[in-house]
Amino acid sequence: MRTMSVVLVGMVVVFASLALLILCIKVYSSIVIMFRNRKNNVNNNKVQKNDIQIKDVPETTSTDTIAESATEGINPEIIAVITAAIVASMGSSGAGFKVKSIKRIGHTTPVWNVAGRNEYILSKL
Repeated sequence: MRTMSVVLVGMVVVFASLALLILCIKVYSSIVIMFRNRKNNVNNNKVQKNDIQIKDVPETTSTDTIAESATEGINPEIIAVITAAIVASMGSSGAGFKVKSIKRIGHTTPVWNVAGRNEYILSKL
């Protein structure tokens, strides 16, 4: 009889600790998701306010943007790709949007991180 009580207590302790572990993981994942969403919202606001200026202009064509960028020395294909990425991220058809200016953002990652990333990518080619 003593053996059965030891087995029963052991099983209860194991399942209780597993339930506690599952609860901790759920709480931690919800905290991580909350901070990730907050960080993405802050980053999206910074990108839209500081780095890329979008102006609502009715019925603009992409040739206007390409013509203006040619005088600034930016490759027209890069302007087209950036404009397409903005339109895709905003989830709209792109009608009425015009990219006024593009500013390069400095790297925030350390040099050793960039070198390691490049080495990893080149090893996979």
